[in-house]
Amino acid sequence: MAPSSLASKGPSTSPTSKVLRNLVFLPWVQYPPLPRTPDLSDPSCHPWQQPGEEEGFDPTNVSHLFLSSPVGTRDSTSRIGAWLMLPSSSSGRVEPLPASATLVLYLHGNASNRSQPHRIALYRVLLALGYYVLAVDYRGFGDSSPTLLSEASVVEDARAALAWATSKLGERCKVVVWGHSLGTAIAAHMVAEADMETGGSSAVCGLVLESPFDSMSAMVATYRLPSALLARLLDLEHLVLETGVEFASHRWLPAVRCPVLVLHAEDDGVVPHPRGLALEAAARLAGKTDITLHSYPAALGLGHCHIHRAPGLPALVQGFVGGLEAQEERASRLG
Repeated sequence: MAPSSLASKGPSTSPTSKVLRNLVFLPWVQYPPLPRTPDLSDPSCHPWQQPGEEEGFDPTNVSHLFLSSPVGTRDSTSRIGAWLMLPSSSSGRVEPLPASATLVLYLHGNASNRSQPHRIALYRVLLALGYYVLAVDYRGFGDSSPTLLSEASVVEDARAALAWATSKLGERCKVVVWGHSLGTAIAAHMVAEADMETGGSSAVCGLVLESPFDSMSAMVATYRLPSALLARLLDLEHLVLETGVEFASHRWLPAVRCPVLVLHAEDDGVVPHPRGLALEAAARLAGKTDITLHSYPAALGLGHCHIHRAPGLPALVQGFVGGLEAQEERASRLG
């Protein structure tokens, strides 16, 4: 069963909640540290070329956008910054995509913005596969509008990005949502809500969770010393809930109707590998069978941010997307 919605009064603004909120989202962490609102309007100014490359990547087909958020708002002070990236095989125009096309909606984790080198490196892997990529910054990050960050606010922004994609790029293409770290919890929550609201007919046909965890309470408890101190002083479960950062993926994921691919490195020092194992186990226990976990040995040195370097990742992702195509074809024949 999915978690209940947050109380209508909104997340707590107490000093303790403010500290927890800043530790969960890390919106103040970015590189370079100045300016505080980075200029992301020219994607070519960011590190598209990878170390050791003789020829740089040409970001001609990368467009900067602002999308209204939440869905339905027309307030220009409530928007999210985004990059829409087109593969070299595309027409170069923003237009409705055919059924053969794949669009990846990328939801990043905490800290910094969509221009971070490890995020750009993943975009390039996906673009090389011929996929379209839409990467967004939640409100409170990058060049998006400021807001009081909470699970509700970032999920609203993810829903706004999905709504824009289906509105502008059409509903025929395959939409795959890819979340990393905290973005996995945002992705699981968003896709589950979309599926529940549409009776399982949302535009999302696949979900990739890179370096995921099962719940924020479990993540805090993973760090033994700070969690032991917090447990002595506070009701941790209550604090997480009233701050609006529950991120209970172990309860949202079973409500996701599409197939799920989980990627996790065994040497992940930020979100330990056992948290990904726990999420997959919880989903299976709740009856979700179309979930696949792919673990990467510590010897590869991929850590938390560099699964984009994994040997065989392009083939793995292609196989996952190809399976979605086959599933859609079977469903259309049965229909």
